[in-house]
Amino acid sequence: MAGQSRKKTWRRLIPQTEKMDQAMEASTKLYYGSSSDQSNTNALEYLIFLIPGNPGLIPFYDPFLSALHALLESSPALRSSNFHLCGHSLRGFETTQGDVPHLAGLQDQIKYVDDLLYERVDEIRDTTGHTPKVILMGHSVGAYILLEIIRRHRTRIESLLAQDFDLIGGILLFPTITHIARSPSGIVASTLLSIPGSAHVASAIATALMYLIPSSFLYWLIRFIMRFPDHAARTTAAFIKSPIGIKESLFLGKDEMDQITDDRWGKEIWGAATEPGTNSKDTISSNLVFFWGRHDAWVAKRTRNDLINARGYRDSPSLKKRPSSGLTDSPVEGWKPSMFIDDGRIPHGFCIKHSGVVAGKVQGWVEDIIYNHDAI
Repeated sequence: MAGQSRKKTWRRLIPQTEKMDQAMEASTKLYYGSSSDQSNTNALEYLIFLIPGNPGLIPFYDPFLSALHALLESSPALRSSNFHLCGHSLRGFETTQGDVPHLAGLQDQIKYVDDLLYERVDEIRDTTGHTPKVILMGHSVGAYILLEIIRRHRTRIESLLAQDFDLIGGILLFPTITHIARSPSGIVASTLLSIPGSAHVASAIATALMYLIPSSFLYWLIRFIMRFPDHAARTTAAFIKSPIGIKESLFLGKDEMDQITDDRWGKEIWGAATEPGTNSKDTISSNLVFFWGRHDAWVAKRTRNDLINARGYRDSPSLKKRPSSGLTDSPVEGWKPSMFIDDGRIPHGFCIKHSGVVAGKVQGWVEDIIYNHDAI
């Protein structure tokens, strides 16, 4: 009887290979729609679009988006709003054995995400009859992509002098947007990635794992050696056994080391007043929020602090209390984005074990962004 009990426990701990393979073929998209009464024509539609970090598998963020969706849906301050939370895996991180895409660099990923964003806006417009207001979220290199999406959006509107969706804010989580190669992990990564053939060697090892190690056993190793929760263990196993996931991650990582250097954005991106020709209420003014970890191995403390000193608005912890978010004429620093450093120990990869606490912070920032935008 004891042996049978241990055998049943073992089967529960390690999913059967067939079921594990099916789980690893998870969608490259996450979506949480509104549960509100869709017949309410006065409700405002909001799309919160998440851009993942590297490795860019969106299932890592499922508990985070689920928790954030529940918090927004239950918020008394947002009763007249319908929320659509969506995120996609980056290109090259597909976990199925279908058509294998070419390796995508940082600029390829920016264009890919930009196209996906417009597809989601069109889908919500077609479904609800209303164009959603958009809040972007970016994690790690996804924060860099976020700023580039803002730049493209503004350029598109100003050059075409046409209406587009309202991009009303951005939330940048553990952002790696300047000099990533100077961070502790960046120094190691840039050294290793500079070795000729390193990406091919790592990819070959991953290929060997894909063929030699059963999915269920790989899941078990990750779950119990790395102490990952179920969603993270499954996603990591899927990443290791994906067609080009390891190679794409290294290829993109090399691009990050080479391209993420100096602050490349001007006032119009960092939060200055909207220029003539844009939507009347399309503004990132004072609605960018940056949140760094206190001890983040992918962010050099000096570059982070230099960026905060040069670009950040530090006087008020709440966006609602700020002297200028479209509410009044701006004092000299009123347009700058809000920048915060975690006062706890949330790690860079928050989506593994700290989704709930970060979702609680993001809920407050979303409410502030909407409050500021509606007050313009």
